[in-house]
Amino acid sequence: MLKHLALPLGLLLLLTVPMACTEKEQTSLGMDLQDPFTLYEGVRDTAYMTACTIFDDSLWTAGYEYGIFGDYEDAVFGKAEAVVYSQIAIPTTTGINLSDEVVIDSVVMTLVIDTLYPSVPDSTPVPLHVIIKQLDEPMMDSSYRMTLSSQHLKESDVCFFDGEVTYYADSLRLRMNESIYPVLKQKDCSTEEFLKIVKGFSLRLAERSDRMVTVDFSSSETRLTLYYHTPMVESLIYTFVINSETGHCMHFNHDYSGTVLASIADGTADSLEGSQSLYLEPLGGTRVRLNLQPFLNNFRKAHPWAVVHYAELQLPVSDVDDTKRPLRLLAGRNQAQGPMTMVTDADFTVNPYTYGGFGGYYNKEKGYYLMRVTRHLQELLRSGVDYGTELYIDARRSTAYRTVLNGTATANPVKVVFVYSEKNGQ
Repeated sequence: MLKHLALPLGLLLLLTVPMACTEKEQTSLGMDLQDPFTLYEGVRDTAYMTACTIFDDSLWTAGYEYGIFGDYEDAVFGKAEAVVYSQIAIPTTTGINLSDEVVIDSVVMTLVIDTLYPSVPDSTPVPLHVIIKQLDEPMMDSSYRMTLSSQHLKESDVCFFDGEVTYYADSLRLRMNESIYPVLKQKDCSTEEFLKIVKGFSLRLAERSDRMVTVDFSSSETRLTLYYHTPMVESLIYTFVINSETGHCMHFNHDYSGTVLASIADGTADSLEGSQSLYLEPLGGTRVRLNLQPFLNNFRKAHPWAVVHYAELQLPVSDVDDTKRPLRLLAGRNQAQGPMTMVTDADFTVNPYTYGGFGGYYNKEKGYYLMRVTRHLQELLRSGVDYGTELYIDARRSTAYRTVLNGTATANPVKVVFVYSEKNGQ
């Protein structure tokens, strides 16, 4: 009996193998190329809104992992300047002791560069006129932690560096003036005493450079290196800390004279109406405030049981200069009380640090920024109240990229396009 069963069992096994191999698994390949509106059954509609440009609040910059310095001049946004302030610290908690026998040969500041504006092709040398000065007062916790981007720290007359240096291969190397030698050469000095003696430094570009440089303070390669020798040893190195382990902050200054933004910058008006254009500028510049209240009032009356399946905020741009346009925009939701928070769609992600699925990126083919706002719109419809959605540039503390969006009365305005369905009485 077993001999007779052997053949049928073998055939059965052979038949099951190809069946298992030919079973297709579901894949997401190509999903990002598909129009998301085709994935949902329902009614497609468009929500229009009111909008305005507002002056950005002073940004908290203390301890931020990037620092930007330089300036630019723009026919639309006027003039902007950024300055970095930083401590110089010793790498240990036991203090520093550079004896009288120490002879300083040179001091070199290395800055790892994250971004150069305007951007240049890789490995392209760019001359920059950098100015580094000692601060007039010690940059201790009580001073820098409360420093917002609208405030500045006073500089002394001591100049550590003033000259041209070439940016190349993602870093700057600056050979400091001898004026820094006696500042760094401290004997039997505690960690806190050293911070008070050195005070800190400012980092800027010479005026009218039309360049912005973003330093990566999170890199351990951003440092200040002292090269020296003694009668006993010919070559020695001591590395001071100027990266994220030290205190640092930034100051931003804007001059909107002669531009359309002058009225909100000087306090003449609280906002600039957005029927034609909406302005987004980083570095404590401008934000855009959107409001859907008129749409909410009408839509809730006509469709009280509506359920939003998909919604996207489309933000067409009116400027054409791709070299100045930011990679990404973000959105915040105002509350009845308390600070602005990220819109729900940005918060509700697998990885909240990447805003996965939220979008906000510029689509060059369609000419607009796109954000997924399904949950945000549903929550606004549920509550019936919109305290305002504010748009701002991603990494607005450390980028110079800016843009102008179409206003609400243009042929292609900012808007929310969505799909919904409803069942009366449920």
